[in-house]
Amino acid sequence: MGLNKKLTILLQASIFATQIFSMNQSQAEVLWDNWYVVTADGVHDSYYNERVELTGDKAKVRVNTWIKDGSKIRSENLGATAKNTTLLEPLLYNFRTQENGIEKTMDGTIMNNGKVFSVKIKKGEKSFNPIRAQMLPKLILVSFFPVWIHQNYKKISSVQPKEFQAIIEDQVGEQVPVVNGNVYEMVPDATSKQLKARKLRVVFNNIVAYWYVTPKGDLIEISAPSLKKTVKKVSKEEAEKFL
Repeated sequence: MGLNKKLTILLQASIFATQIFSMNQSQAEVLWDNWYVVTADGVHDSYYNERVELTGDKAKVRVNTWIKDGSKIRSENLGATAKNTTLLEPLLYNFRTQENGIEKTMDGTIMNNGKVFSVKIKKGEKSFNPIRAQMLPKLILVSFFPVWIHQNYKKISSVQPKEFQAIIEDQVGEQVPVVNGNVYEMVPDATSKQLKARKLRVVFNNIVAYWYVTPKGDLIEISAPSLKKTVKKVSKEEAEKFL
């Protein structure tokens, strides 16, 4: 095969690959790309950007968070993938943060046909043995909880609480933390009427919070009285000036 023909084949392959990539990108549906600010006991605590995409049979969440830590601001980054179904079965995730100036990473995958949850943790240059736990039916990653509400908004009512179980993936240590929760729709109050939102009572790890969401379940505001915390959706410009 002559050099010119080889170059032509390589060029055609490159063009084809680019076209496929562009098609996949165009098929991605962005559910939301929102910014939120978090206030703790009246003090500006943190802000974050949450982006959710649906691409074919997969749902993807990316959360970048900026946290006030004394006189400094540190960042945390989480990316996760699940099946694009109402169950949102976990597939994988990665998490990056700083602990005392040392980078900490977590890389989680689902093994054995969805039966085992496995996490590799690394702190600085030190790697730890993988932590593994058995996957339970209908178990989600906690980062997908807002997506779970969106996917199940028609099933959330004031008749009976809808239950869920979630892995708190950014708090994996010696064990994999799994918590129970439920969601219940409440009678509209002044805030929900002002926001034109549904008011949901969310019990998560025995903590009660009130979520104000759009009719389709997209988050607008959270109030957690026992923690003295609030979360509010804002513009990117407002979020970046928050701390």
